[in-house]
Amino acid sequence: MAVNQRVIQLPEAPPNWGLRVAVALVVAAALVFGGAWAYRNWTQCADGVDRTGDGECVGVSDGSYAFPGLEDISARIHEENRKVEASGERSVTVAYMEPMSGGSEDRGRETTRQAVTGAHLAQLALNSDRDTLPRIRLLLVNTGRGDAHAEKVAAKLIDRRAEDRLVAVAGIGQSNAHTKKAVENLRAARIPTVGATVAADALASTPPEFFRVSFPAKAQAAAAVRYLKRLQEKKPGYRVQEVRDWKKGDEYNSALDAGFDAAARKAGLKVDDEVIPFWSGGDSGAGNALLGVANKICDAADPPDAVFFEGRGREIRRLIEAAGSGGRRCPVTVLSGSSTAGVYFDSASDDESPGPELKELGRRWRDSGLRVYYTAYTHPEVPTRLYGEGGGPYVAFEESYLRVHGGTPKDLGDGQAMLGRDAVYTVGAAARQALETYGRDRVTAETVRNELGQINRGNPVRGVSGPIAFDQATGEPAGRPMVLVELRARGSVRPADEWGRYRFVKLLE
Repeated sequence: MAVNQRVIQLPEAPPNWGLRVAVALVVAAALVFGGAWAYRNWTQCADGVDRTGDGECVGVSDGSYAFPGLEDISARIHEENRKVEASGERSVTVAYMEPMSGGSEDRGRETTRQAVTGAHLAQLALNSDRDTLPRIRLLLVNTGRGDAHAEKVAAKLIDRRAEDRLVAVAGIGQSNAHTKKAVENLRAARIPTVGATVAADALASTPPEFFRVSFPAKAQAAAAVRYLKRLQEKKPGYRVQEVRDWKKGDEYNSALDAGFDAAARKAGLKVDDEVIPFWSGGDSGAGNALLGVANKICDAADPPDAVFFEGRGREIRRLIEAAGSGGRRCPVTVLSGSSTAGVYFDSASDDESPGPELKELGRRWRDSGLRVYYTAYTHPEVPTRLYGEGGGPYVAFEESYLRVHGGTPKDLGDGQAMLGRDAVYTVGAAARQALETYGRDRVTAETVRNELGQINRGNPVRGVSGPIAFDQATGEPAGRPMVLVELRARGSVRPADEWGRYRFVKLLE
């Protein structure tokens, strides 16, 4: 007999909407947080440092994040910044702006490391003075390859000026459309800038918000004209020809061109009518363009005695390589501006352990007989000649540099570390005077700018490159001479030569 079975249906529990909402919110929050974390790590390398589309890290660091090749010096800067903050004493911030990834025209990573080391040594020198305020925090600012992000990082500095107690920006490094716009934006925000190794005439303004310890291209070209004019006076028939880079947007090249033409007319320098043009960075390889230039100079029936080269150091390097190709002789003098130091800036090896590329450069250079001179901002010989025996602050600077950076004194021959130091040290000196003049609570970008304007021939700062003074109307350097330096090939330098590849020739009037 079948047994009737009753199935008991238990009532379903009412839905716990509160729990479901809570779980949903937790999941959503996790997704949002995870997405934000992923997005941040994709778009940022660190706080204040953004990742570009090609993976480069640009922005502002207090040293806790190190840009490529600057790991050791960044750690030192971060440590010093922490000491300043921990002291509780009155402090201000200086931002040092450079294309810190390397690869910007004629500035390689080692060049940047030298300049940043100089900036840090200025920070240490200022902070080590007993009972002297304000203390200096130093920020490192990477504008990216080719300074492509200079405007963006300048805007970041402007946004952070109150938070960081930013009183000035130093460095800059290159003369191009990007850095020009960045300086203009800083000027509009009333944040003064002190250029270390920047030459474009267009950066200057009246009244000055931009100052520099380097020399503008116009002044360099004029000094070169005076030097060539004396050679023409000593040797009648001495021929000078121009080589001009027409690369679009390069403020340095165009400023050299305009400055040379104006100074030559004024001085009565005889210059060949034919200008040899080329375009760097064009569709054809840069080596091709400079090979054509070398052919016109070296293979001419009557080659010039000298050429004034209105272009960057890396193009001069290509000219040297082209001039000596196939063992060709080309005993011509090349004279150019400060960027000539960049011939060696992207070399990963030195005279003691040269790589194949540097060996080949030296061989071609020696074969050609080409001689290369340039109007340098400074040189380690300069302090002794301006300050007398003892060299003023240079000796202590050199000792500190070798302790922090390593290497030999010859590494200072290109002047990059000296100028990085002087740009930051000059800001620090102005900040000290602002505290003295306005009081400790009023050391601001505006008061520091006012005191920079008071640094003149009667009130100079003792820089390692010589006394630092500015023209009060323009902010350009005043009362300090440029230097004529001969850049020499590897293999032509004797071990006893004190400054290696960078031979001091003379001070230029």
